[in-house]
Amino acid sequence: MKSKRTHSYEVYAILWVTRPCEEQIATLLSDKCNIPQRAIQRGLHLTVYHARRPLPGLVEENQRVHINANVDETRFMVLAPGGENPRPDLEPVRQSVAIRITRRNQAIAEIQRLRKSVYRLETDEVVGNRNPTTAWRNCFGARHYQPHIKLIRPGSGIKRDLTEIGEIFRSEIKQIEFGKFQIQFRDK
Repeated sequence: MKSKRTHSYEVYAILWVTRPCEEQIATLLSDKCNIPQRAIQRGLHLTVYHARRPLPGLVEENQRVHINANVDETRFMVLAPGGENPRPDLEPVRQSVAIRITRRNQAIAEIQRLRKSVYRLETDEVVGNRNPTTAWRNCFGARHYQPHIKLIRPGSGIKRDLTEIGEIFRSEIKQIEFGKFQIQFRDK
């Protein structure tokens, strides 16, 4: 039997949502969208870059940033391969739900600048026989990069059609504020 390879090292580049913005989102999801508190994700963040190998020259850091994503250019999605498109086999009530930042969002240029500052450090030794990371392709993990923030955990009671929650969200919240960019390593 073939064993699944485990990765002992990971690199994450993360944009953290500000605490006031996270609280505003949690209140909206609870009060207006009837999502139970236990199903509302805490520690809201957007993963800018992820790798399963050390990158030469990359150091852990915490950097203050001020990036605003306009909510009119976001869409709700199920966190599953192809989850940006509704399908009968995707059940939001049983899976996590995220908000995806579209390519037209005003924050994309800054997200891509931060992303490039990390993936430019990929070397042939790091990449191996994979295609290197680009603005919209990943070397490790999911093939296509879709900037998103997980908002809702499984068991939320959310309806299958995410359009309604998206409309409520966009009518109440105008921007998602990011306040910190962090690069961290995990050695399992």
